[in-house]
Amino acid sequence: MTWNDHIPDPDNSSQSRQIDITIERKRKLTIVECRKRQSPQDVQWIEELIGRRTSLRANGVIAVSSSGFTAGAVKKATAHGIVLRDLRQLTEAEVEDWGHQVLLTLYFYQYSDLGVSLCFERDSIHKLDNETISSELKSHPAMQSLFNAAALQLGTLNLTGEEHEGLTVGFGVRLELLGFHLSGERVIEVDFRGKARLISQQVLSPAVVAYGAPGDSPKERNANIEKFPLGETSIVHEANRISVFLDVSQQEMPPFCQFRFFRLQHENELDYASLELVGLERLWVHGKGLKVNTFSK
Repeated sequence: MTWNDHIPDPDNSSQSRQIDITIERKRKLTIVECRKRQSPQDVQWIEELIGRRTSLRANGVIAVSSSGFTAGAVKKATAHGIVLRDLRQLTEAEVEDWGHQVLLTLYFYQYSDLGVSLCFERDSIHKLDNETISSELKSHPAMQSLFNAAALQLGTLNLTGEEHEGLTVGFGVRLELLGFHLSGERVIEVDFRGKARLISQQVLSPAVVAYGAPGDSPKERNANIEKFPLGETSIVHEANRISVFLDVSQQEMPPFCQFRFFRLQHENELDYASLELVGLERLWVHGKGLKVNTFSK
């Protein structure tokens, strides 16, 4: 199975055709085309897919519409062997009857009273300005290395235990970072100290949609999808298996907070079919009030 596939046109091999998803099994090709629209998809799209199946010599076509299909589209697809799938949002009563929602919780280290001591060569000290150093340090990639080192130390304290809930602890790390320069001068060593506590944020799923054939009841459908107000985050349930797509690219980070991990809680034990985490590169730790000191040895 290949997402966003590009396959050669059988009638013109120099050109490729974009397909949302291709599925190949025993040399048989099935193409899957998906649409996210406001209104149900009509006969015109189904006719286009019939033509695409013929043009690409495909064995089968699956049409997925987030907004369903018109009655005419369903009839046309049935007559020509196009498999239809749509997404139906469950009512509160149906969600309660289903009873398989997962509780998603994000965990962060919240830092305070932070101080960084930077050691330079003795000949470098007179060339440095503390305000310039502080400003430059805030956006320097080395800061993420310091917070990561602090997080590793904090991780040994088991702050997730109930007895440590909300507990503020101190930390201190000393590092030598290769190639670390500020204002053109090499930083020999960094001492990073402060306090931190583990905080959590629950992310509730406001909607559950069921994926399956048009007209099927929720219990007859192939899978249920929990959608979360966190980027494109979703959890797909299929029997006792779940696939997790966690998108933290849109997460707003409070000052001096660092995302560390997440938990999924469910009343039953579930098997994980897949887990994908995206957006971590956008979660920079930021904030004002970092105390910076320079010295030499």
